[in-house]
Amino acid sequence: MDEIAAENLQGKTGAAGPTTCSGTVHRETDVAGTREAVIAGLSAHNEALVGPRNARPLALSLRDEGGRIVGGLIGELKWQWLYVDLFWIDEMHRGAGHGEALLRMAEQEARDAGARGIYLVTLSIQAPGFYPRMGYRECGRMEDYPVAGERLHHFTKAL
Repeated sequence: MDEIAAENLQGKTGAAGPTTCSGTVHRETDVAGTREAVIAGLSAHNEALVGPRNARPLALSLRDEGGRIVGGLIGELKWQWLYVDLFWIDEMHRGAGHGEALLRMAEQEARDAGARGIYLVTLSIQAPGFYPRMGYRECGRMEDYPVAGERLHHFTKAL
């Protein structure tokens, strides 16, 4: 494990006043354990400020006649929003309205759960033009991601 001595912050002034903190920064090999600790700490902090996440997963699928999944949407309802994490339609099933049907179903699920809106991220190599047609507003863009010349698009829709 790599260790780097952390800067001793004794005497520094933060938003809450003077702080005293010392520690050691480590490169962790237990990624899962570290992730769990970070999520627990961040969740406690966030919950103290804005209330519980009340997180609930959402999984919607498009199946062909044989029952095989040929499209789907994976998201999470948390706080007052639906975050769409993954959204995919098999190439052979695109252009037939299935993406619209999945997204509308997700929107209805979000409304039924009391969500105020939907948030998602997509790449320029995916389908960024689809979302404005569905009433989504681009609220951010990162250039040269995931590679030079491409973009990461952030979209929201109020419900």
